[in-house]
Amino acid sequence: MTWYHQLGIKYPLFQGGMAWATNVELVAAVSNNGALGIIGSGGRTASELQEMIRQTKRLTSSPFGVNLMLLDKNIDQLLQVICDEKISVVTTGAGSPKKYIDTIVANHIKLFPVVPSLKIAKKMLELPITGIIAEGTEAGGHVGTQNLSSLLEEIASLCPLPLIAAGGIHDYHSFSSAKNLGASGAQVGTAFLLAKECQISSTYQKLICQSEKNETILISNKKGHLARLLKKPSETSSNQSLKSAVEQGDLLNGAFMAGTSSAYINKIEPAETIIKRLMGK
Repeated sequence: MTWYHQLGIKYPLFQGGMAWATNVELVAAVSNNGALGIIGSGGRTASELQEMIRQTKRLTSSPFGVNLMLLDKNIDQLLQVICDEKISVVTTGAGSPKKYIDTIVANHIKLFPVVPSLKIAKKMLELPITGIIAEGTEAGGHVGTQNLSSLLEEIASLCPLPLIAAGGIHDYHSFSSAKNLGASGAQVGTAFLLAKECQISSTYQKLICQSEKNETILISNKKGHLARLLKKPSETSSNQSLKSAVEQGDLLNGAFMAGTSSAYINKIEPAETIIKRLMGK
């Protein structure tokens, strides 16, 4: 049995757990079509996450996961909800899950940390994880500095676990390229922002549809952390918010996070169609 069949999914494909952008209809549609839908818990309260999980369960009987941003101040409460609701797969970012590993293992949760470098991958491999998500700088949102191909080449020979490629993957060709470098699956975020079931603002979706090559930019915060965003046709506030982009389509204050794959996708389609294209069906 393959590693992804052990998770209860048909395809080796995760939908990225993007904060604010992963509404329950999108997550359920992805899971209903053979991939793993993932709820982004970033910015959510424990009660909000619990309600999202329960709504998703009403829309799908297939497995789905939750992404945890480990710098969130309410991470203990979010993890408790995940345990209470018996979520079977968790992806993590923005920190090490080491502090929470006993709880994760005790609740039989399959853990896939997102890593931007070989150094962090080695640290994660010391923990009882299920697999690694290697995220290249091509991805949208908070990223590292290394591109996906070089990251995969460095990690693949050292990783005995499923290695999931993330960053710039939008079709079967880009997925196949990652597999040729040692990946055994893919995590895709930006392409699912154009899913019919995704409820981000129409302004956000329009910016992605109109995006061309080199129309994403890397910005750095005060701590030197990088994020990849879409260029905007207007002036930008210094205090940008992803939530403002997702919910209001606010061109001044919104942080329209998207990966380099936005240059190659230009229409809104059902999640089912996006999954079939990624899988070469």
